[in-house]
Amino acid sequence: MASLRSWGKVLVAALCSKTNREFYDRISPIYDQCFVTHKPHANTMAEILLEDCKGRGNKTLVLDLGCGTGLLSNILLSKGFEVLGIDISLESLRLLQQREPGINTIQADATLLPFTDGSFHAVVSLGVWRHLSHPQRVIAEVARILEKNGILIVGYFPPAIGGVIHQSNSPWYQLLARLYQFVIRKRGYVDHTDLSLEPRTVNWAENHFLRVMTVDSGKRWRLIVAQGLRTAPSRRP
Repeated sequence: MASLRSWGKVLVAALCSKTNREFYDRISPIYDQCFVTHKPHANTMAEILLEDCKGRGNKTLVLDLGCGTGLLSNILLSKGFEVLGIDISLESLRLLQQREPGINTIQADATLLPFTDGSFHAVVSLGVWRHLSHPQRVIAEVARILEKNGILIVGYFPPAIGGVIHQSNSPWYQLLARLYQFVIRKRGYVDHTDLSLEPRTVNWAENHFLRVMTVDSGKRWRLIVAQGLRTAPSRRP
């Protein structure tokens, strides 16, 4: 369990970082101890992938988009998947490589993925979705690099303020959320905390995938699972 001092460092990083990359570079040494609640969702995602990949054989190639320090990547590796991690935070990737050299990593922007069309069977993204400036563009890029029968799993929803303060419809929460958004926008840090991100993500996914559904992961969180491309991925100009 993370100490109050560690959570204080996360809060200061969120309020003081000018970019998401700077935020994750700052908190990478304490990320794993603070966000231990991500592990059950990572296990749920791994179970969904194992079911989807039955009959494909070993070494299904999976892209962990926003892999951070490697929680989900390591779980998938232990299940027999071939994992490639991508993140904007160089410090997070450095820590991942130190802990698990068997996972290849690339530093890149999710809106411009450095992969050829149809390169992956699966793309997973845990926790990072609320930090994307242009999630609609990211879904289009994901659809481009997936195989025709590929799968995308995004978790978790609904996003919480700083990943800690759970959403509610209470006036106090709404006031806190508006204050939080005002402060981070001034700094340039992105953290979507409104209830609209989940339905918008579902709608964007439905433009590219044949089947889109939400899956419960614990009492509070949900995952979005999208399977099978509607059309062959269009090539990047």
